[in-house]
Amino acid sequence: MTLAGIALMIGGALIARLIPRWRLELLWVGSLIALFGLQQENGLWGAALPAFTLLLVIGVWVIIQKRPTPEDRLHLGLIIGIGGALTVLSLILSGQPPAETLMVLPAAGLVVLGGLNVGALIRDLPHPEADSARKRFALLGIVGIIGLLAILKLPTLQGAVNSLVQADGADRLIGWVGFSYIAFRLMHVLLDYRIGRVTAVSLRDFTLYSLFFPAIPAGPITRLEQFHKELQRELPTKPLASDEVLQGLVRIGIGLLKKFVLADTLALIALTPNTAAHSSSTAILWLMVYAYALQLFFDFSGYVDIAIGIGRIAGITLPENFKAPYFQRNLTQFWNQWHITLSTWFRLYFFMPFSRVLMSTPLKSQRALVILLAQVATMILIGLWHGAALNFVLWGTWHGVGLWAHKQISDRLRGWDGFVSNRPRLGQLITVGSVIATFHFVAVGWVFFALPNLDLIGHTLAGLIGR
Repeated sequence: MTLAGIALMIGGALIARLIPRWRLELLWVGSLIALFGLQQENGLWGAALPAFTLLLVIGVWVIIQKRPTPEDRLHLGLIIGIGGALTVLSLILSGQPPAETLMVLPAAGLVVLGGLNVGALIRDLPHPEADSARKRFALLGIVGIIGLLAILKLPTLQGAVNSLVQADGADRLIGWVGFSYIAFRLMHVLLDYRIGRVTAVSLRDFTLYSLFFPAIPAGPITRLEQFHKELQRELPTKPLASDEVLQGLVRIGIGLLKKFVLADTLALIALTPNTAAHSSSTAILWLMVYAYALQLFFDFSGYVDIAIGIGRIAGITLPENFKAPYFQRNLTQFWNQWHITLSTWFRLYFFMPFSRVLMSTPLKSQRALVILLAQVATMILIGLWHGAALNFVLWGTWHGVGLWAHKQISDRLRGWDGFVSNRPRLGQLITVGSVIATFHFVAVGWVFFALPNLDLIGHTLAGLIGR
């Protein structure tokens, strides 16, 4: 995300805030434009990917919305019109031949009509059959989204798709900016719909939730019910006199400092495959590991600060994603404060259901083993979300085993709580030691995250202990 792009987002949020009557409509249109604008470096994919994203969002909404209103139909027409115009504009700006423009639009139109016809057929079924059909389509949608994420993460699948459509460059799909976060929002909706926890919202509000422009590039992953409440919240009558706008601007300033000053400076000395391969000094290796740990935090949390700040200017409070993670006493607390919305998503939709499944098997008598399997599987999935490579599997395993070990140790040391609480200085010493130990466990784990192959990982880990 460039400074120019951030400036445009801030400007869009301010304009929407200045016109309260049309605020949500302006944010909605701005999100549609941003969806296409963020993909402009991807050639043909710069038009195809956002258009497909729109179709996917509409498809999910058709599944959960049982009774579309006239306003919904109006917004559907506007999405098709605006999306079609932006698709054509994206193709023109990408230098694609006019014939390709004419080929994309009918295909997109057929997909839209097909989705609407499926929705109409479901609504015409008797009530129990309609609910059952919707849940089956919801499951199909979840599987399809997971398949798309697999294509994004696996180079071989990316190459196959590019060959199929005769696109140039097998790495184009990697540029699908923000799709991972959009996918997790849509899967949250479909998963909650299947268990009856989703309240249907209008097409405009659902599209805005899925594609809210500050949260496209790097999250956070908002829940539908939370976001919808924000859309319904009344704002002060004087748009720019609100403390919320000032807070938003301050938060943006903090994010810019983190991302473009601190993170970019730390990147000069942070651990990379090149620096790891050419360093034999233990002290230098530790310095690079520390720099990489801080760079990741400042880069990621910096953009989230910017997104939250833009959201506040627009009158929408996005959830916090980082709360001093490197100052936590143990690994469990670290993951409660690092990338909060992602770790919460996996805990709710994978760790807990997977644990329940394991507890329904003969393994239920081995509770510690069940927890180990669930923790490691969850963290490996989080690792694979960052990239389908062995180093991310190792990173996930490192954290999964670490979380399990912390639980086993803490369960066995509960009797010491009273002893320590009566000795404040000992408690402070243990707290400081725990924070330092947790930070170093996480920092060493970043070695797996940063380096792509086992030889470099082994070389670096050996170097950190002076071997």
